[in-house]
Amino acid sequence: MKLNSDLFEVSFRGNGYTGQSTVKRYFLRRCAEVTLENGFDYFVFVDQDAYSNNYGGSATERGTISKDFVGNYRYNGTTEQSYVTKHGRTGTIKTFVKGKQPETAYEAQEILNNFGQ
Repeated sequence: MKLNSDLFEVSFRGNGYTGQSTVKRYFLRRCAEVTLENGFDYFVFVDQDAYSNNYGGSATERGTISKDFVGNYRYNGTTEQSYVTKHGRTGTIKTFVKGKQPETAYEAQEILNNFGQ
């Protein structure tokens, strides 16, 4: 989301199979893409936040049915709940054109060039 001419809020969320380190890499890639898409070459983080949320997955119930000596049926079982953790990152970046960037800025094109490595 564009906040002003050179300030953007960027986010990336993974699914239940995406680890924290992968989310971090794709978040950085998305920041580079937003920078280049808007005509800039470099960016710095104004702020950023990483988060993880647990969601209830599937429940599995296991047990046995038995008959007592009087003919009554009885069920004895347990339920196991599994959870899925989803990671995400959000942050605000300030973008710069070449020659105006601070020393600590990330070069967007270099990030994209090195992404697959």
